[in-house]
Amino acid sequence: MPMRFRQFIAASIAIASTLLAAPGAVRAEDYPNGPVQILVAFGAGGGTDTLARLLAPSLSKILGKPVTVQNLPGGGGQVAATAVMRDGSDGLAILATNEPDLFMSTVFSKPPYKAGDLQTIMVDVLDPRIMLVKKDSDINTFKDFVERARAQPGKLAVSVTQGGAQELFAKWLFSKLGLQVRTVGYEGGGPAANAMLAGDVVAAIGDDSARLNIRSQTKALFVGAKDKSPRWSEAPTLTEAVAPYGLKLPSENFLARFGVYVVPTAFKTKYPAAYAKLQKALIEARDAPEFKAFFERNSLNDLSIGKTGEALQASFDADFAEIPKLK
Repeated sequence: MPMRFRQFIAASIAIASTLLAAPGAVRAEDYPNGPVQILVAFGAGGGTDTLARLLAPSLSKILGKPVTVQNLPGGGGQVAATAVMRDGSDGLAILATNEPDLFMSTVFSKPPYKAGDLQTIMVDVLDPRIMLVKKDSDINTFKDFVERARAQPGKLAVSVTQGGAQELFAKWLFSKLGLQVRTVGYEGGGPAANAMLAGDVVAAIGDDSARLNIRSQTKALFVGAKDKSPRWSEAPTLTEAVAPYGLKLPSENFLARFGVYVVPTAFKTKYPAAYAKLQKALIEARDAPEFKAFFERNSLNDLSIGKTGEALQASFDADFAEIPKLK
């Protein structure tokens, strides 16, 4: 065989091998090639877990493979995120968690991953921040609260879930308005709300749907969302509440809790066709009757999103830009 011909064959084989190994070479129809796991970053029975278990059967039917749900709580979501980084590069492990808490973990601690290592593939739900006072409080509006805080600097206290986005939200808001208000952290939204009901603090920062359990005992001063909440009809949006003070929010749903599904960025980069297939399947799975019935039954349709992570990335980035400033 002539030397030049042998060199041509060798070069052709090398090129073919490179193409076969190149990112994106895995065909969408080959995905998934095994069972899929949804790794929930929180314990069983919570909202993230409930929605993941409602989604799994429909997702399994669409993908044609078993889809199981496993709870991996711990480290503010870092345990589950680390597991997905280890096992999800082929799209067979999906993280169910919340933003901005996932991003916060990369700012305030040192997990074995960076923010850019993870890609939100679908945004499932929204639960906006809400500010509550007792129903018999003489503070009836956010304006009343601001005036009281200015008249009594350092005297008012507001409860939050310690170490999370609620605490950052409260500190950002009071700082921007120049208010000397103490934020008191509690281990969870329930204890924070109970502190307000007991009179230990004047107000509580919570989440819209999560605090429906105390609706009859409270009134809302604002809801931190683009639109007013049908559950708290007395509350203006935060945008409306802060407008008289010349404050503009980084995003319409500033530091709201978003329920998201996340995969390693490497999965999207290496296998874009498979990524697109999984993304489409996740969104379609939300059309299952039992999934939709959950939102209908709990009057939460306005909080249902079902959009790609890319569609909300600009809004997320605007919020994320504020978080390191509060470090």
